Amino acid sequence: MFSMTKIPLKNQLVQRCYSAFAAETIFDEENIRKTVAKFAKLQSAKQHANAPTKNAAVLVPLCVVDGRVSLLYTLRAANLKSHRGQVSFPGGMEDSADKNPEQTALRETQEELGIAQDRIEIWGKGNVIVSRGVASVLPVIGALKIRNISRDLRVNPGEVKEVFTVPLEVLCDPSHIRHTQFRTNYSLPVFTGGKRRIWGLTAIITHLFLKALMPRNIYDHTVKFVPPLRSSLPYRLL
Repeated sequence: MFSMTKIPLKNQLVQRCYSAFAAETIFDEENIRKTVAKFAKLQSAKQHANAPTKNAAVLVPLCVVDGRVSLLYTLRAANLKSHRGQVSFPGGMEDSADKNPEQTALRETQEELGIAQDRIEIWGKGNVIVSRGVASVLPVIGALKIRNISRDLRVNPGEVKEVFTVPLEVLCDPSHIRHTQFRTNYSLPVFTGGKRRIWGLTAIITHLFLKALMPRNIYDHTVKFVPPLRSSLPYRLL
């Protein structure tokens, strides 16, 4: 006869979360297939109503740092003409020589971080997001096949000021997720658990990717717009 030890609920949740974040789970072929399929179906809110005049692509880079599956982010250089000093994913505007958006994301990542294109495994792509700069941005998922982030990168200081990574379990932690609400009629996610605050378009893509990658019991964050309170009474400065 054998006896079954009852595991406390808290420990069960810890074990379940650890399994969901484990590299063997994330990089499992079936999980990759499901993630790409879900990511392609997720509809993203447009940040601008006008039709895009330019096309861009960014890489959503998965990597393993100290045994933890993480996403890699960059801090754009201060001398850039647009979005300088902002947290972003590697990527940029398409070039006439690019065959497709995946090629744009790979080329731009190599230019910014010095990662050879054959060291990035492309999983798939999502839906186009029209940014506030009236450019269509296509997110492309890719796994970095490099052993040491700090050693193997060749950062271009003309484009990137800083590179940092955030583990998936930190991004999924509800205590590190906020939102920014705009008066128009929408809200955007904000992630605060990493070295830098992640907001704007990069936060939107991060949110959509986590929705596709992680089980709902691990990441089920919903950004809802809360209509502002309106009073019929005259406003008084107290």
